[in-house]
Amino acid sequence: MNAAAPPKVLESLEIIARSVSASPTDAPVEFVRELAQRWKERGGHLSGKPRHSDRYLDDLLRWQSSLIRSLTPKLVGRTNLKPADADVLVRLFLSHWDYVGDPSSGEIVGRSAYSPLLSDTEIEGVCKYIADRISAVGVEARGEGESVITSALPGQDSYDLIANEFKEAAAYFQIGGGQTVLNIQPDKALAGFRYLMNRLWAVDRADAGERILIWTVDLGRQDWEDPESLTRFMNVQALISRFKALKLFRESVAESRWNWLHSRTVIVLHDTRRVRPERPRLPAFDPHHVLFSAIPPRWAGSPEFLELYGHERLQQTNYSIFLRRAAEVFPEVTKRSDNMSSPEQQSYGLQYFGNALLKSGEKGEHEIRGLSLKAPGWSYVEALGTAYLAAAQMLGLRSTPAELSIDGMKIDSMHATEKLRHHGFLLLGLDEFLSL
Repeated sequence: MNAAAPPKVLESLEIIARSVSASPTDAPVEFVRELAQRWKERGGHLSGKPRHSDRYLDDLLRWQSSLIRSLTPKLVGRTNLKPADADVLVRLFLSHWDYVGDPSSGEIVGRSAYSPLLSDTEIEGVCKYIADRISAVGVEARGEGESVITSALPGQDSYDLIANEFKEAAAYFQIGGGQTVLNIQPDKALAGFRYLMNRLWAVDRADAGERILIWTVDLGRQDWEDPESLTRFMNVQALISRFKALKLFRESVAESRWNWLHSRTVIVLHDTRRVRPERPRLPAFDPHHVLFSAIPPRWAGSPEFLELYGHERLQQTNYSIFLRRAAEVFPEVTKRSDNMSSPEQQSYGLQYFGNALLKSGEKGEHEIRGLSLKAPGWSYVEALGTAYLAAAQMLGLRSTPAELSIDGMKIDSMHATEKLRHHGFLLLGLDEFLSL
């Protein structure tokens, strides 16, 4: 293919070159990444933070139904940028170049809040040229000493994913649909849990965000003749052992870290032997909407789910879910006009990720990989929202809202704990959980 750009595309590239120094012909991937950086710088600030963050970019892509997997690793060079990714990103940056919307609004309203750098036809030509150049170059050219850590495995490192998502979260749910925690070797499992908790602690200390950490676990039927009961019981014990190690092992930061965990952690325990509803279960949601003990129908058979779990690892499903203040507009809200939030009400959104323990390399070493999953449905929104409100009330955090709007659904904090109890759930602090 001829590397020279057509005359009209060349004119467009010359305009872009006023802001981007990387060569679109010789270094098309670096061109896209530098373009991304310039775009981020042009977004200004909202509440003291850059408007055009990776999270905002991800929301904007989702709003346009143009999700890019492993977005942040691709933008920083830890994962290869594909031609199709470049096409989507360049199109978005150039068509959303100057922010002209309300500077105090965090709501995503698409192109109506932006003026483009080029016309649609010119943008189309640049996108095609950049994508073609990445295809032609093949392996990304790099200077001496530069390297990129890539993986043939799906998704991204789960520890990085969780820590990055936690920065924007009000709550982090860790849910073992099949396994409460993913096991490597015992020593690495404990060290990995400590590593992740240290990272989350550092994030929360940086801005005093009062984030809540919620683990949902199931004690099962506690029946010796039921193999599933034995597995669920051991899953709970695996989580207990990790928290015990954080509390008991000698370390200079152990007490401070434990105090933080103790003040922010709630265990949502399903135990129908101890918790019996005094009246019929409320119809809003079922226990598996909290526990994810059954694979959500929208996930079963989806490309993302099969990429993580295939058909042979369905007993190892493990999910990280994040509740965060939502900037995006949810199109599906219009389908539920009876339940829409008022404009002045703070809205939240849920982001879902699956985690899997996958083999990599010739030595068969394991990596814990995370991959974004689609929203599973309204019942899960209500279940998780209720669990969050009950946990916030239990911890007595000053930021506890009286009412939430999550993905457009109103959830009232009144009777949140009672609703969970009706479905066989107890809310436990760490000390009580460790004494089970």
